[in-house]
Amino acid sequence: MIFLPKAPQAIIRHFLLRFAGAPDTSTGAPRPANMSARDNRQNIKWVEGVRGVASFLVVVTHLARAWDYGLFWPSDGPEEAPRLLQLPILRIPFQGRIGVMMFSFLTGYVCAIKPLRQIKSGQTSAALTTIAKSAFRRPPRLIMPATIALVIAWLVTQLDGFQVAKVCDSDWLRDSSPAREGGLGHEMLRLMWDFQNSWIHGTPSYDEHQWALLPFLKGAFLIYMTLAATCYMKFRARALTIFVLWAWFWCSNDWKTETFECMFLYGVLLCDIGSEVDFREYVNSRPKARRIVQTSLIALGLYVGSYPEGNIEFAAWSRGIDQFNFLFPADNDPPKRWSAIAWHLIVLGFWLSPTLQTIFSNKLFMWLGRNSFAVYLTHGTLLRAVLVRFIYGFSIAPFSMERPENADPIYHWIPRTQNWFAWTVAIPLWFSMLYVVAHLWTTYVDAWCAKVTRWLEELMFEKEEEEKPRGAGLV
Repeated sequence: MIFLPKAPQAIIRHFLLRFAGAPDTSTGAPRPANMSARDNRQNIKWVEGVRGVASFLVVVTHLARAWDYGLFWPSDGPEEAPRLLQLPILRIPFQGRIGVMMFSFLTGYVCAIKPLRQIKSGQTSAALTTIAKSAFRRPPRLIMPATIALVIAWLVTQLDGFQVAKVCDSDWLRDSSPAREGGLGHEMLRLMWDFQNSWIHGTPSYDEHQWALLPFLKGAFLIYMTLAATCYMKFRARALTIFVLWAWFWCSNDWKTETFECMFLYGVLLCDIGSEVDFREYVNSRPKARRIVQTSLIALGLYVGSYPEGNIEFAAWSRGIDQFNFLFPADNDPPKRWSAIAWHLIVLGFWLSPTLQTIFSNKLFMWLGRNSFAVYLTHGTLLRAVLVRFIYGFSIAPFSMERPENADPIYHWIPRTQNWFAWTVAIPLWFSMLYVVAHLWTTYVDAWCAKVTRWLEELMFEKEEEEKPRGAGLV
């Protein structure tokens, strides 16, 4: 037996244990068997949880638009004190805008996860295959469930299901609720034109909330083209290229580039950087600095994201933010620009925070995330056909119209209930109904659409070499 001093024995034992993959008893920490193959995976479950929050915020925003549009202002008047929900930060869930941006960012992040993982592991050909198949799946996975939701909204229209919404005292509900314009033949032709408008112009009339699906579809292909064009680049070159693309869209004043294109690319950029092991180790080795940075980013993002949609001059804090509008290109939309900056900062804080990622990865948020697309597709019809009846009743008898001579008609819309108890019961009950319907939609409708998409993929794609039966291709 060879006797060695204690220190060399400890060193030898340490390296033997590391090589074997057993825990090092000197520290109690397990070691990987192959130290050269570091784990390049990152926590992505939190993305699904954030998606669930985004869909919830979209619904809350539409409730505010329907019945309390003053929440989009800093106060109800220039001399009036703000209400609680009009204060900075507290107003964000109700004033909207940020929910669609969250969906855009998450689309970029999720679409890039698998291709970037394959690219970084040297499987570039596999990454291109993944991009090709993802690009094929995206249209049917968006168009099929959206079309089913559109047909349901059309059927509700034919059955006068939106009749109460068309004559209620909410301008937004009246303007966004469809009505029959003719006989069945005319309405069927109108449905076909509405489907076309949804995917060419993004202007559906039976379910106007589907306007964002066309930009989402286009954005997915922007992501796929970007990944395909940069898949052979080094990490830093690819990150720089994506950043330049992001900056190009940010400097544009075209319609909603800050809502869609910038967010798609920002999601790809953070996914790419976050999958770098060296970067994660660098950040995690400095927990105090990381917490300070992430907290500051989230706090600043929440503040600037409070920028109101109108009547900015009603409050000093909104006038203060308004002074920095020179940062944006000419002829832009300042409320959306500030919301975009807000989400850039907030999600960067989430991305840097393992604690927040753990919170958003719990079962509740994950369940909300799984049902988020179904909530987005169904909430408009349920809002105008069901919730309005909880608030206004089932009869349109209170509605009337006067036709004075030589004057415009005078409309007496159905008034909303003034019973606060009815509101506190109706809205939670309706939310419960919405999420039950969304869960059933995800379980059956969305699953069926996924099955059809897989069938189409198997029908139209060549089998990969390892999937072909032995002897295939031989003459």
